[in-house]
Amino acid sequence: MTNVVDALQARVSSPKLSEPGPTRSHVETLLRCAVRAPDHGRLKPWRFIVVEGEGRSALGELFEKALLAKDANASEQKRDKTKLMPLRAPMVIVAIANVTTSHKVPVMEQVIATGVAVQNMQLAAVELGYGAIWRTGDMATSSVVRNHFALEPEDQIVGFLYVGTPVGEARSPVAQDLGSCVEYWG
Repeated sequence: MTNVVDALQARVSSPKLSEPGPTRSHVETLLRCAVRAPDHGRLKPWRFIVVEGEGRSALGELFEKALLAKDANASEQKRDKTKLMPLRAPMVIVAIANVTTSHKVPVMEQVIATGVAVQNMQLAAVELGYGAIWRTGDMATSSVVRNHFALEPEDQIVGFLYVGTPVGEARSPVAQDLGSCVEYWG
């Protein structure tokens, strides 16, 4: 990539990831990029949990508990699939919006700021030679997962950023017709 515009226009998710994951230095770079997200009011409304190594198996166990809390009769196949979700990449970064409801900055802006922080990490990961995919799903809203991470009622898990080395050819970005989503006034 020669510049930010090229990187943004070429951005795609990497659904299949393997070892190696980011080095400690690269993880710190990702996190430094994350905290440069626009932050109205300088609230720093984000919290990141970096899960790697055996921590991924522990996260998988947590996901299985969350599944069983929602569906006590979940099949063994569904339980196994859920438990293995964090093992799809060498690293998972849990992105949490720790919002301040007593501030003039709306909660929505604080959540969006955390989302932008995730996007910054995803773009930085690609620039550093990794692939990434941002996932949410049921685990992002599960009370079991929320309680485990000690979230307040107003806090939100914005997503799970899976990071590693992309497997296979990168998909080509799908162009969108701007006429389908853009209006000009004036």
